[in-house]
Amino acid sequence: MRFRNVVLSLFQTVLVVLLWQGCSETFVIPDEPDHPGIPIGEVAYVVQYEWEDVPAFQDLALVGGILFAIQGDSLVSAWLSDAAEGRENGRFKLPFPIVYNGQAFSSPVHLCAGPGNTLWVAYKDPPALLQFDLSSSPPAPSGLLVRLRSDSDIGGITADLDSGFVYVADATANTITKYVADDLGGAALVVVASPGTGDGTVREPRGIFWFADQLLVADTGKNWLQLLDADTPLMGPGQITGPDDKPLLLRDPRDVWVDAAGYFYVADTSNNRILQVTEEGIVREEVTQLDPVSALSPISVVANRTQVWVPNAAENRLTVYQINTASEDLP
Repeated sequence: MRFRNVVLSLFQTVLVVLLWQGCSETFVIPDEPDHPGIPIGEVAYVVQYEWEDVPAFQDLALVGGILFAIQGDSLVSAWLSDAAEGRENGRFKLPFPIVYNGQAFSSPVHLCAGPGNTLWVAYKDPPALLQFDLSSSPPAPSGLLVRLRSDSDIGGITADLDSGFVYVADATANTITKYVADDLGGAALVVVASPGTGDGTVREPRGIFWFADQLLVADTGKNWLQLLDADTPLMGPGQITGPDDKPLLLRDPRDVWVDAAGYFYVADTSNNRILQVTEEGIVREEVTQLDPVSALSPISVVANRTQVWVPNAAENRLTVYQINTASEDLP
């Protein structure tokens, strides 16, 4: 019995010494393995999914996790946004042809989310915007319509998510106009941006995105990204220039998006890239940088806090990019 007590006492003494030595040394946590395909120590977007053999998507909208796409020049289809392969969601596919109040609408050119569970579609024939209720199956016209001039060149559309107002960028008239919609065809309320070369004016505007009573604009003809007041003509912060030592240089920007964290995305078309940009014009990430087969001349982009969707119509492909969240301090 005495021998066992001696052994136990000796064991406890040794254990205390070992613990004391351990506490006196720096405890090193093993490094986590780097994300495949990401340079060591670098935060970046990488390819999450590659959708092959999908239709030639011309424009995208992301509404409640459903990815809507204009395919070809006639159909608006719906897809599961977070899937390894392109999988259609037939529940939300818009009927074709579209007939509202006895009139057919064809050749969809742009999409955007509307307030509530709705989707706006811009048609070329005749030039008009028609809102669809996504709570019905299949989606049906909600009763709100905006008729445009017959010579309208619809470069982009966006909607005020707090009201029934919609905005249309006319790439030929060099204007951005705010409209109110109704069941007869609505009316223009105010020209937010008119032709010009300075702040508050636009040349060949295309992608536009409403957020917090502002409009983010792809001012394509001036190679600008611009912020405008969504309600007051010729007002707003104007061109997003970037810092003096690293200005934001774009070529033929075609589409824009704003995520829930407030970051801007721009399809910098003739530079063959998609950028994530801060409100000050600082390039935070080049989304497509690490993708050797990224779309040349991208014309559409949608995003959330961690993912970006970019179509490649020429190769019937769509790529979903994901940020390396393991090392990224997301807001």
